[in-house]
Amino acid sequence: MSEDGEPPPEWERRRGGKLVWTVHVTLVDEVRPTEAVFGREQAACTHARAMSKDTGVLAASVVRFAIDELGTRKGVAMFVQGERQMVPYVSDCRSIYAGGRRQ
Repeated sequence: MSEDGEPPPEWERRRGGKLVWTVHVTLVDEVRPTEAVFGREQAACTHARAMSKDTGVLAASVVRFAIDELGTRKGVAMFVQGERQMVPYVSDCRSIYAGGRRQ
């Protein structure tokens, strides 16, 4: 382990494809396809947590992929107002499903 508690980069490989983590943000009136791409899960989660606190952001999620390997996409985290949600469980924040409108 490195000093920040993250595994070394060589551990972040799967069948030859490097793992990456992407952050996706759901806004009141749109879902951004990809906000950012990270080489470490912790960095992606930290960014997603911070983004989920921004005005107009309903949720931020982290998805893991292996580069050059189809079928490796996996949701690993979702944040609503800075709080991590259980995956695959989706937040009780109904405004996420209603495009930002309160139900």
